[in-house]
Amino acid sequence: MLLNLALLLISNSLSAQENAAWLFLSHTQKISKKFDILADVQLRSTDHITYFSALLLRTALSYNLNKHQAIALGYAHKGDWEIEEGNKSYIPEHRIYQQYLHNFKVERIEMTIRSRLEQRFVRAESYQFSQRARLLLSAQIPLLANNDFTRGIYANLQNEVFVNVQHKGNVNGKFLDQNRPYASAGYRFNKHMDIEFGYTRWLQREEAGDQTTDVMQLMITTSL
Repeated sequence: MLLNLALLLISNSLSAQENAAWLFLSHTQKISKKFDILADVQLRSTDHITYFSALLLRTALSYNLNKHQAIALGYAHKGDWEIEEGNKSYIPEHRIYQQYLHNFKVERIEMTIRSRLEQRFVRAESYQFSQRARLLLSAQIPLLANNDFTRGIYANLQNEVFVNVQHKGNVNGKFLDQNRPYASAGYRFNKHMDIEFGYTRWLQREEAGDQTTDVMQLMITTSL
């Protein structure tokens, strides 16, 4: 029911341009003072939301260096559905990744810097190996919120850049892989749950040329 409602809201927000919709669920589970489990689920649609084209499942074990910094080691599975001549095929990708996360505040604005190094195993005829680096910068800005920003309305501005650092010929042959500027409005219910709705102008470098997609995203973030 939640998924159907999310897709309905997203579909009504899209124009006639090439576009897509993503549903993103992200959870952090504290298991001790030093260790957390990270888990993400993401569903992506094709153009005009005709069907789901991709599923991303990601998890990691995170170690807290201190109150503001953490490192993590994780695994992700991404599957893409493609239709050719009426037949639907499933193309899997496996990733191992290392992550560094730095959270800090500027006045009441919550800032995040996140870097990842991914070892990708992408299947075409056979699995091909490449490495990709990612860098994200995010600012969560309270708008109508209480003083300690544990509840209220906020805006989120971020950008993430992806670059191929090894064996780029096994993916798109380009150094710059993707760029994802993102803006959203959200509501923080408490320190354990945020919900936001936003827009990404998604640039992908392909062998045949650049592809730009307008993406509307519903994101639910929880932590316990």
